[in-house]
This record gives sequence, structure tokens and C-alpha cells, in this order.
Amino acid sequence: MRQYLADTAGVHPEREYFLLGALGQDLPGAITVTTETNQAWPNVSRTNPDDVTSTAIEHALRFSLAGVQLKFSAVMSALGGLTIPARGIGGHWIVKLPSRDFRHVPENEFSMMALAKMVGIDVPAIDIVDVDTINNLPEGISHLGSKAFIIERFDRTDEGHSIHTEDFAQVFGVFPQAKYEKASYRNLARVIAAESGDGGIAEFIRRATFNVLIGNGDMHLKNWSLIYRDRQHVELSPAYDFVSTIAYIPEDRSALTFSRGKAFTDYTFDELEHLAAKAALPRKLVMGTAQETVALFMQRWASEKNHLPMDKDVRTAIDKHLKTLPILTA
Repeated sequence: MRQYLADTAGVHPEREYFLLGALGQDLPGAITVTTETNQAWPNVSRTNPDDVTSTAIEHALRFSLAGVQLKFSAVMSALGGLTIPARGIGGHWIVKLPSRDFRHVPENEFSMMALAKMVGIDVPAIDIVDVDTINNLPEGISHLGSKAFIIERFDRTDEGHSIHTEDFAQVFGVFPQAKYEKASYRNLARVIAAESGDGGIAEFIRRATFNVLIGNGDMHLKNWSLIYRDRQHVELSPAYDFVSTIAYIPEDRSALTFSRGKAFTDYTFDELEHLAAKAALPRKLVMGTAQETVALFMQRWASEKNHLPMDKDVRTAIDKHLKTLPILTA
């Protein structure tokens, strides 16, 4: 998406200043970026790759069919339909299109997020919609799949105000390309415990356990975020980006080290005890939350897996995966 936006705006992908000129009115959280004089970008020739034209800005948030899965901010109309704004400003929903490379990702994500809500995880409003019902999509997008996943933005209020958020790559000062490397669950847990106490710890363990159970190998630093609802106190943001990746990458493992290991089979009660000790978390809370999450998940999985819209290959992959996890037999 970054390369596409850079190409569309006529700038080098590493020239963040000019990309922010096109995107700065609808960034995540409560940050906006404008020119110093708050004037429109000059309408100059695009022969200079360091210049951004008005036309480029107007179309910068339109998109191509490239990428694993495109996602963008959308506006819900009074009649209930979704529209992609020309400049992407003011959207209250994130729409995630079908993937070019992997089958039925929107159905997968909707199913995993729905399950997460059933086991008590804080999940925003979600839905799965027909791609053909979304206005302003380029022609041909439906060839990738008929469904799109939508999730309500938790960094916007109903009145349109921005709520600040920051992901853990920002918290730790890590560039996106190192989002799998520079921290562990132990590091995340220390921050969450310090900032939001037992409630935050329980929610963190609940999500960590759930994503091991579904085989989600993509919970990297940018898929964990903090939110400042009152602009002062911080807590874990609502959940997002829960996908069973083992359906596409059978040998996948955790994006981040738990306490000592990264294989899903390393996520044992012994590993959780080690995590609790090293991160100074209440042992009883950690162990009890993990046990409760496992029990709730297995109940909901048994009753709901044939009713959720995930592809049968996803169900099969998770069923096979669950049989390998020591945390289910402890």
C-alpha cells in the first residue's frame, strides 16, 4: 500500500513528509498532519518526484489490486451502505478487501473476531459484507472474492472526534520492518501491567491464549495497541487483526516470543508461569485467565465452528492444530 500511495502521489516511498501531505488528515489515533500555513499543496509539475500535486492528493487513497490485503477507511451512509471517500477523510469503518494471495481472508478474520468476542475479548463492531455493495471500489476487485470484512474504528467517536492510540512498535520505538523482532510478550506484559493493572493483564493473557488456540502467527508489535480514551489514562485498545494464519502457513509460529519460545507448542502453563515471574505479573491471575480462556474457547469452537463463514480448510487446520497444543491437555 505504501508503494502504491507513493506511486500515485508521484514521490519516493521513503519521502514520508510528502506522503503525510496526502494522508495526514486521517491517520490512526488523534494525530493530524497539515502544511504550516494550512494551505493546499501547490499544483506543480510531477516531473519532480519530490513534489505532490493536488490531483495526486485527491487520488492518493484510491488503490490497486496489489498487496496481500488492502484495507482502507470508509464512511457509512445514512442508508447503511459503505463508501470509500476520494481522500479517505472522516471514515468510521476499516474495510479489508479479499486477498490476492490467500483464499477467503475476510471470512477467516470475521470468524476469528466473532469467536474472540464470544470468549470475552474486547472486540469492536464487526461485519462481513458483499464487495459489490461498497461504493467507489475499482472495477475487478470482486474477482479476488465476494466478501469484505469491516470493523468499526475505535479511534473515532460517534461525533467524529479522534481518540489517540499507539501501537507497540511506536511504544518501543521500533520501525515497522522490525515489528517481529524487537520485543516479546514479556515486554508487552510489563507495560500493560504498569499502565492498566489487573484488568489489562487479564485481557492481554486472554488475547495471547486465544491467538495461540486459533494459530495466529501474525500478532506482531503493530497488532497490539494502547488507547487513551480520556487523553490521560492508557489501556489496551480493542482487539483487531485476528486471523488463523496456520490455514495458509501450516508450520507458522508466534510472531513474538512468549517468554522463552515462539512455537505454538511452547505456550504451556509452565511458559506462562515463567512469563508471570519475569514480568512481575500475578501468577494466579495469569494462570486462571488462561485456563478460563481455553475452556470457553473449546466450548464455543465446538458449537460455532460449523456456523461461522470461515472456509472449511480453516476449520480443518484449527482442528488439527488444537490436537498439538499441550495447554489443552495440562
